[in-house]
Amino acid sequence: MKDGKKLLGLVGDILVNRPNPDEVFDLVRNVLAVPDLLIGNCECAYASDVEFSPGVTVPVAADPANVPAIGRAGFKVLGLANNHALDAGHRGLYEMYGHFAAAGIAQTGTGRTLAEARQPAISKTGDLTVATLAYASFFPRGYEALDDWPGLAPMRAFNHYRERLPNVWSAGTPPIITTIPHEEDVANMQADIVAAKAVADIVVVLLHGGDYKHPFVLSDHEIRTARFAVDSGADVIAAHHHHVLRGMEWYKGAPIFYGLGHFVFDLENFRGPKEIMTDGTALNPEIDESYDLAPRIGWPLLPWHRDARMTALAWVSVEDGMVDAAGFLPCMINKEGQVYPVEPASAAGIAKPRSASISRSYPRSSNSSPQAKRSAGPSFKPSPCNRC
Repeated sequence: MKDGKKLLGLVGDILVNRPNPDEVFDLVRNVLAVPDLLIGNCECAYASDVEFSPGVTVPVAADPANVPAIGRAGFKVLGLANNHALDAGHRGLYEMYGHFAAAGIAQTGTGRTLAEARQPAISKTGDLTVATLAYASFFPRGYEALDDWPGLAPMRAFNHYRERLPNVWSAGTPPIITTIPHEEDVANMQADIVAAKAVADIVVVLLHGGDYKHPFVLSDHEIRTARFAVDSGADVIAAHHHHVLRGMEWYKGAPIFYGLGHFVFDLENFRGPKEIMTDGTALNPEIDESYDLAPRIGWPLLPWHRDARMTALAWVSVEDGMVDAAGFLPCMINKEGQVYPVEPASAAGIAKPRSASISRSYPRSSNSSPQAKRSAGPSFKPSPCNRC
């Protein structure tokens, strides 16, 4: 029997890069101290030895002096399977491992080989063992690890485009996008979850990907991958990359957070190709409707749509080794880039981005037992995304 109730805390992207990095967590520090285990996604390369990778799109590397502040805020596990972890090259990745270890932070999702990138971060809180795995679906080509090559753990898919209107000439009409899973990645993730479940009570899977340019969209790949991970034995799914919150659901007894946005995102003096960002003209964040990366007047550290000021600390309650409830605490980011909690019943707490359809606290459905979840068996097939 496990020793009673434990609380897991999960957030989305973390990028701290400022002269006084501790201040970014000052307004939320007491809240971050509540979970027994705090997990996030590190959305940059923390390295002093920076040589940007040839395929980098928007290069994001930060001073490693920021890393200890992340550890002091309480984070014990960070996923690195994302589109920025290898921006500083392989040397930068290896250097980052050392900074994390010194700060008491375990990483998962990258490695010197594919086998290493697929290894979980194992954490213990009391006699509860938690395994965290991380995979990326959005990243520059070449960032994926190979059998004998460093990189991240991939969860790829091939895009298939077909006409939205059958038997009609419809030049310029956006197509329906159906994704076809990368079979090796699917098999690897399933094997990883099964292996992790053999040594841990709770398996958390972090997924990085999605369409950040369109706030309403969850692709078929995102939904299918998250549910497949649960069918394979995962207990908690937390996704990120969108920068704006997405929805949540219970699926066969497991909470799926489809998009936790970014929790902290100090991105200043950025650059990138025109396909990713605007021409550099500063936009008025109170009226512009662009979700592109662009400078925002009055918000020097947050070059995103105003919806990206809203974020959340997700929580999952575990009792006697089983997930029994989940929810989130709404948070906001101020002009100084600091994250702070808001009262759920307040005007700020009730407000939500148009892309989110979420409830604040909810118990596991009584008819969604772990036994039902395990017996369902995995099914991984392409399906159309009619909202794309």
